[in-house]
Amino acid sequence: MRSNRAAELAELSLEEQQERAWAKVLRSASAYEQSSARMHAKLAAAGFAPDIVAFALEKAQRLGVIDDTRYAECLVRSTASAGKGMELIKREIRGLGLCIDDLEAYQEYLEAGEDAQIDAAVDLLTRHPTRAKDKRAAGLRKLISKGYSMPVASRAVAIWSDGV
Repeated sequence: MRSNRAAELAELSLEEQQERAWAKVLRSASAYEQSSARMHAKLAAAGFAPDIVAFALEKAQRLGVIDDTRYAECLVRSTASAGKGMELIKREIRGLGLCIDDLEAYQEYLEAGEDAQIDAAVDLLTRHPTRAKDKRAAGLRKLISKGYSMPVASRAVAIWSDGV
């Protein structure tokens, strides 16, 4: 399927390919915030040649349609508001060439303190309790899979399991 799309795109002029790639960027970015890495993967998967992908991404970044810092800020805020930990998204943010410590949203998350993180983790376990026999181990696995650090997950599980 991908080779068919690539073949169809190859039949178009350079300008038409660039227009199609740019249109895809605009459609994707208007739906929700995009990172340059994710948009690169989408364009490549759609069959666009590397030079067309580079053209579309450069234009999107130059015009502010795609901004990795803005994306990372949004990612941190949405992760925190969803009651999840930050461990999983740290890798993605590093992959964008950014330092999570430089993000305003992450500093706000840290300022809320570890107690707020523990409260969110306990709330997650309370809303979605495990049915496993070993509730502590299952709760710990759940929190780690949701991006909580080991210290936060351990304290939250201890608090949660005392109430169960």
